[in-house]
Amino acid sequence: MHACGHDGHTAMLLGAAKYLTETRNFDGTAVVIFQPAEEGGAGGKAMVDDGLMTRWGIQEVYGLHNMPGLPEGYFATTPGPMLASSDTLKIVVRGKGGHAGAAPHEAIDSVLIGAQIINALQSIVSRNLDPLKSAVISITMFEAGSAFNVIPETVTLGGTVRT
Repeated sequence: MHACGHDGHTAMLLGAAKYLTETRNFDGTAVVIFQPAEEGGAGGKAMVDDGLMTRWGIQEVYGLHNMPGLPEGYFATTPGPMLASSDTLKIVVRGKGGHAGAAPHEAIDSVLIGAQIINALQSIVSRNLDPLKSAVISITMFEAGSAFNVIPETVTLGGTVRT
């Protein structure tokens, strides 16, 4: 599931275009554009590299992103950056598999190590960043073995980092 709300973004931009067309309450020309691949920033760079800004004489760009929790008809703004950048992370833990009941002491428990990594990652934001700064680390994936009685050799963790 990708809950970013691109359908909402489309509706907002089309609504703005309709309003601007009907009222003409501005000087100059308004260019209405959709940014592809906005999550990673590559879409904005591709638009600039393609010459969109110069081809249409665009001097200013205003962006709008949905924000769950705000009442209908409201938007939030602040000077400077408002939303965090998004990156992904993937960590592969390689241990030594073994029998969970008969010989757990002979294994290097990748599940336990993965759990400890998750706990340590959570302390990065709470104990290493200024409390007035914004950051998020979310582990959203933990893949391990498939048997009830086997300590898996490998664990894969995945998630998102927002700064």
